[in-house]
Amino acid sequence: MSGWYNERPELQHYIGQAHEARAEAMARIGHLAVAAAGGVVGAAAGAVRAALGALRAGRNRRAALREILLLDDRMLRDIGLTRADARAAVDGTLGMRDVSVPDPADYRDVALSGYAEAGCNDNDSGERRRAA
Repeated sequence: MSGWYNERPELQHYIGQAHEARAEAMARIGHLAVAAAGGVVGAAAGAVRAALGALRAGRNRRAALREILLLDDRMLRDIGLTRADARAAVDGTLGMRDVSVPDPADYRDVALSGYAEAGCNDNDSGERRRAA
């Protein structure tokens, strides 16, 4: 570089400091760029790893379901399963189902609904009769 500041000895100290500061800034920018690129690559690799793991788990579930469905009914009964329970057993949701039966007192008899209690007149004779 040529210029008036290179010829002045009293500015050489400041010029050296400026060169050092610029070199340090460039090194920091390079480090940050590499770190950012590494983070992006790491996130992408993590996403690919998760997708491959999900595919592998799905393949393993399908293989397990196929093996269970190959068993005959006697063997399924021995392990406490039916063919209808096979998918839930593989997915791990077999014990999570709600099999509670509602209280019979909660049922409402349709024949005793308001329409049926008032009777009906579906014939032309004009007489009212009770619904069954």
